[in-house]
Amino acid sequence: MGDSAPRRVPLLAGLAVLAAAALAACGGGDDAGGAPSSSAAGAGATRAAATSEAQAASCPAAGLREVQGGLLRVPANAQPGRTPLLVVVIPGGEGDRTDRLGVGAAANRQGVAVLYPTSPGSGFWQLNDEFGTSDVTAVTGLLDREQQTGCFDPNRISITGVSNGAGFAARMGCELPGRFAAVIPVAAGYRALDPCPAAARASFLAIHGTADTVVPFNGKRPDRKGNVPRYTARWAWRDGCSTTPRLTTPRALVTRYTFRDCDDGLRVRLVRLTGTDHGWPRETSTGRLPRRNPSRFSATTEVLRFIRDARRVGS
Repeated sequence: MGDSAPRRVPLLAGLAVLAAAALAACGGGDDAGGAPSSSAAGAGATRAAATSEAQAASCPAAGLREVQGGLLRVPANAQPGRTPLLVVVIPGGEGDRTDRLGVGAAANRQGVAVLYPTSPGSGFWQLNDEFGTSDVTAVTGLLDREQQTGCFDPNRISITGVSNGAGFAARMGCELPGRFAAVIPVAAGYRALDPCPAAARASFLAIHGTADTVVPFNGKRPDRKGNVPRYTARWAWRDGCSTTPRLTTPRALVTRYTFRDCDDGLRVRLVRLTGTDHGWPRETSTGRLPRRNPSRFSATTEVLRFIRDARRVGS
């Protein structure tokens, strides 16, 4: 929304009200007790539209706040239409009020808002239809409500998570085809997920350690279902990329799989971290998972860099 729009709409509403009043003074309205004139009805509709737009185009003050169904961390000086990036982060069922992942503070410094869905149940997100669909419904409603505020660009909403939350982030990317600009699972388990529809297309980045024994990089034996490179290749296929990735090693213990020639400017990548076990990788050890991350790779840095250029398909 441009800067001048909020000034024009109230002016139009005011002119409409004056016009309606003038007509009434000249006998243009119906008799008392009759139905309102078309001019008066039009003025009322204009006022309602102006009020609705004024209410919709708003951003909350900076900081962490509770919203219906989650927590929202807003950067300083957020303005309607000027805070285009929103990243949905799914760690556990209670969100990340204390910013233990380190995403909230880092994102806010870059002008990015962070939305944490919360689950009042066990905190274990439903990964397929057999487990249930209520989490999908709840998070979809949360996204709809935050998008309706007018603060965030609907074409630049991305989703990430860790462990079970990462698997759920991948599920949401499949359940809401075309909703997200980027889907970024970190240490995700893909084994339990239902097949993703062909229409589910978005930029995709997986981050996973080779020493992860909770959800192994190559999947669990005997069928190796949940294999991370295989899951990423299927996402690349839906995005129209070459399914044979180019492998590079930008630094020791970090290998990037880049799937090239994707359709519509989409990007599909996998980062393999040699020796890193299960959790959200950080540059320094904090006593939280993963216990070992010898490359000192930062998932937060990578996620924020990846979402910067991500846009929803067709936008």
